[in-house]
Amino acid sequence: MAPDRDYVLCECSLEALKTFVSDQLLPYYQVNLTKAPATCLTMVRAEDSVENQEFYLGEALTTECEVEVNGQAGYGICLGDEPDRAYCLATVDALFAAGDARLPTVEAFLAAQWAAIQQRERLEFSQIMRTKVDFKLMEQG
Repeated sequence: MAPDRDYVLCECSLEALKTFVSDQLLPYYQVNLTKAPATCLTMVRAEDSVENQEFYLGEALTTECEVEVNGQAGYGICLGDEPDRAYCLATVDALFAAGDARLPTVEAFLAAQWAAIQQRERLEFSQIMRTKVDFKLMEQG
């Protein structure tokens, strides 16, 4: 399954993302900040599973940012107060919107981060499964 680009960028290590953008992207592009990273509240939509009706669950704190990379606009938004991540998301978004030549470099980074996220999730799942109780075994004792 191919990972969702935004999911990988929001879940990957912030230090790895900042290093990648500053070392692999910023030296090659003119990045203009059109809207500095700012926190805001975003309504979270949900769907009632019985009646299939949409409703608003509440508000979530998000950070959004807008940049322009070589004339192409990019937008980044992420959960929480993460201005650096929002800036990096906006920069990568602009490159994808422009269909830039450095996309293979970005896609290689995304693939590596996706593998790291999957490994982390497998480890977390195995740790959770160690705490699972089998009640049938408890009844036998």
